[in-house]
Amino acid sequence: MSLDFDPAVDHYKVLGVESKASIDDIKKAYRKLAKANHPDSTGGDKTKEQRFKQISNAYEVLGDPKKRAQYDAIRAGGGRMPGGMGGGFPGGASGGGVDLGDLFGQFFAGGRPGGRVRVERFDFGDEGGWPPHGGGGHGGGARRPGADAVDAEFESRVQASDGSWLTVTGADVHSDLRIPFDQAMLGTVAEVATLDGKAKVKIPPGSSSGRKLRLRGKGGVAGGRAGDHYVTVHLDVPAELDEEAKRLLVELVGRLKKPRR
Repeated sequence: MSLDFDPAVDHYKVLGVESKASIDDIKKAYRKLAKANHPDSTGGDKTKEQRFKQISNAYEVLGDPKKRAQYDAIRAGGGRMPGGMGGGFPGGASGGGVDLGDLFGQFFAGGRPGGRVRVERFDFGDEGGWPPHGGGGHGGGARRPGADAVDAEFESRVQASDGSWLTVTGADVHSDLRIPFDQAMLGTVAEVATLDGKAKVKIPPGSSSGRKLRLRGKGGVAGGRAGDHYVTVHLDVPAELDEEAKRLLVELVGRLKKPRR
């Protein structure tokens, strides 16, 4: 489920209610404030128009049980989310992005704030929030900070500004890297996005599609364990080849099949 609201805004404060307010109290507060600040009754007052938008946005989050649960979970995981997501981002795409180092510093004890990778999209699982720890599955449980923090299996997907996806499972991070055929054969050094920013990963010569490479210590921290970043290599094979390229490829394959002396 894509996060389509701004968790940096204190929506409870906007509506003037407590964080434990009932849905009825939230509705009453919204109706009262909306009536007092509605554009039709404010004579074009720009300040009140802006206030009305804030009130409407707050009610859109707090008046929806699922969104409210997500919102409360994020706030319990460290309070305000840094970076400011700019008034909501339908479809999961944010305007300014969020600093991954700060974001995961809130979710994982011992996280490293100040990372340079920026999130353009932040997805929870299908149900949103943090599913309860079931004792199996993906690695150790990630503990969210806070007085009522509980062990939970935490899995999320974030999209960095370079377009790559990072999947966080427990303390470990997983990402995919696409490289051309020649680089897989000859080896190369590629740049990937991690929770700490950009990192170099060495692709050994002769790497096949599906090969996993580990960047030690480049994951998060969960359950008292420091995680690693796993990069899965995928080969980009040309869809079309001209006749000369085909001839050279056949020649290359023939040479590769010859036994070494």
